[in-house]
Amino acid sequence: MKKILSTLSMALMLCSTISNAQTAADFTALDCNGVSHNLYTDLSTGKVIVVTWVMPCASCIGGAASAYNAVQSFATLNPGKVFNYLVDDAGNTSCSSLASWAMANGIDTGNISYFGNSPLTINEANYGGSGMPHVIVIGPDKTIYLNLLNGAANNQAAITAAIAAALAPVGLDEKTLTTVAIYPNPATNLLQIKSATDIDYITIKNMEGNTVSSMHGAAIKQVSVANLTAGNYTIQLFSRAKLVSQGTFAKQ
Repeated sequence: MKKILSTLSMALMLCSTISNAQTAADFTALDCNGVSHNLYTDLSTGKVIVVTWVMPCASCIGGAASAYNAVQSFATLNPGKVFNYLVDDAGNTSCSSLASWAMANGIDTGNISYFGNSPLTINEANYGGSGMPHVIVIGPDKTIYLNLLNGAANNQAAITAAIAAALAPVGLDEKTLTTVAIYPNPATNLLQIKSATDIDYITIKNMEGNTVSSMHGAAIKQVSVANLTAGNYTIQLFSRAKLVSQGTFAKQ
C-alpha cells in the first residue's frame, strides 16, 4: 500500500478554500452603455462571467484589477468566452464616476461591462454574502466556481484557475493519469495526489457534470471528500490555469 502523503502545510490551509458548489442566481441588468444583460442567456452560449463588486474604494482596487487581468489573459486563446462585469455594490455610483475609477486603476472600460446606478442592479446578497471587493466566477453550467470576499479577492492566480476550470468541458472524458496519481480509490475522507507538476486548482464534479467541490492553493497534495455523498465523481486537476489531468473516483 502506498504511504499516505504528509498533510498540507499551515500556509496552504490558510490560502486554500474548499467549498460546496453554488448555482448562480439569474439576473437581468442594464449596463452603463445601455446594453441589457441576462446572465442565464449569456451562460447558455458558453460564456464564463466574472463579476466584481466594488464600492468603489481604495481597498477594492486589488480585487478589481486581479479579476480584470485574469479575464484579459484569456482574450487571445479564448476570444469571446470570458467576460468581466464591474458592479457598484450599492447601485448608487454614477456611470461616469465608476468608469473614471476603473480607468485610473488600470481597468479599461472598453474591455468590460460596468454597472453603476442602473435601476436593475446585480444584487451581491444573492451570490454568497457581501465584502469589498467581491469576485465570483460563473461557468456556463451556472455554477459559481470561485467566490472570494475582501482581501482574499486579490488573488489573480485563483481567479485565473477558476476561469480555466469553468471553461473546461463538462463530462467524463477520462484521461490517462500519466503524471498524476490519485489514491485511494475508492476514497472515504481524503484523496491523496502525487504529481510531477504542481497542482494549484482542483474541481470535483458529480455524474451530472455539476461542480460539487473545488480547492485552490499552492502545490496541493490532498483534498477532502468527506462531505461528499457516496457515489462516483470526476476530478479535474489544473496547473497554472491549464487542465493537466482528469479521472474518476468513487466515494464510499
